[in-house]
Amino acid sequence: MTMPVLKPAAMAAMAAVAMMAALAGCNADPSAGSVAAETLAPRPWLETLAVDGEIKAAASTALNVPGSGWSSRVLVDMVADGSSVQKGQVVARFDAPQSRMELSQAELELLRKTLAEQASASSAAVERDKLAGDRAKVEDDLGLSRRYANVDLSIFARNTILDALADVGFLSTKRGYLEWKDGQSQARTAAQDAVLHSQRDSVVQTARQKRDSLAALELVAPHDGVFLLAAKWDGTKPEIGASQSAGQEFGSLPDLDQLVAHFSVAEGEAFGLRTGLPVRVRLAGTGTELTLTVTRVGSSASTTSQESPVKYSDFDAAIDTATARKLDLKPGQALRGTVQLVASKAALTVPNLAVVRDGAGHAVYTEEHGRQVRHKVELGQRGPVRSELKSGIAAGARIVLLPPAATEKS
Repeated sequence: MTMPVLKPAAMAAMAAVAMMAALAGCNADPSAGSVAAETLAPRPWLETLAVDGEIKAAASTALNVPGSGWSSRVLVDMVADGSSVQKGQVVARFDAPQSRMELSQAELELLRKTLAEQASASSAAVERDKLAGDRAKVEDDLGLSRRYANVDLSIFARNTILDALADVGFLSTKRGYLEWKDGQSQARTAAQDAVLHSQRDSVVQTARQKRDSLAALELVAPHDGVFLLAAKWDGTKPEIGASQSAGQEFGSLPDLDQLVAHFSVAEGEAFGLRTGLPVRVRLAGTGTELTLTVTRVGSSASTTSQESPVKYSDFDAAIDTATARKLDLKPGQALRGTVQLVASKAALTVPNLAVVRDGAGHAVYTEEHGRQVRHKVELGQRGPVRSELKSGIAAGARIVLLPPAATEKS
């Protein structure tokens, strides 16, 4: 006789029925019906959360490419990523070929501006001397004209007087014109000097900036720590020969005196996570275990990549300085942590899948004489699997594990 072949959907249904039957058998009364339920009674309640993490520094100093003004840099040397460095140690060296070229151009332009200023000053001096000579001659002629303006001309030969004397009015006008011309020359020279000085100052400032840029080609560690390169938006890190910009983030220097065990956990698994909980930490690759305490829990969850919509919460457990130095702990070391969320010798708890929403509160169903009765309850501490029952149902009640309002599960 050929056995019928079961389809996958039928096999899944049979597996679900078998699981419900097994659940119904747990702490259930043999005389009860087919409803999956468990008897509410005080029992030990222990829940833990296993998470992966790494050692991080609670405080870290940002290291930027030396220089200012986003000037171009070329990385020529650096210590290895993850190396221990001491205060004052050079962690990276750069070159600035563009700044060297621009400094040469600025120095050449500065020489040109200096020569232009000297030429302008010489030209102004020549013009001033010429005008001074013209004015002196006019003054002499005017003085002579005024001397003979009121004398008895009969004692002189007429032609001699006409040759020697110039019209007083003409000479006075000419003197005024020369004074005006001198004023215009001074104003023009002052304006030209102001332009040349402004251009020269601009070139001097440019040259000074380039010299400062060339003087800032070394990145020095401000304190002891572990040098860590900063990754760009695409995940790549700086390499020898790569171009950098002054002020750009280059790396960081974590403070080794303030280390923490840092963990990330999916938002749905963070039930009951709070500060003060004990954490058992195992350092990867060494077998060393530490007992720590949760010191910080992130206030919000966020995604870690664009490829996954899953949100994660993070939390830290501080490591004291003496332990960190004794074990020579470094940022980036992988570790495995186990958080003890709940540890109670006797507690009334119900499975989370048995809890449904009841307005702003919660409710559970009990099995009573073959009927399912809804009860409003007050929950206490929540855990990833079970939740504490503070009031609403007494011990001995049979809790329905698969309540009818399945869409309202909490």
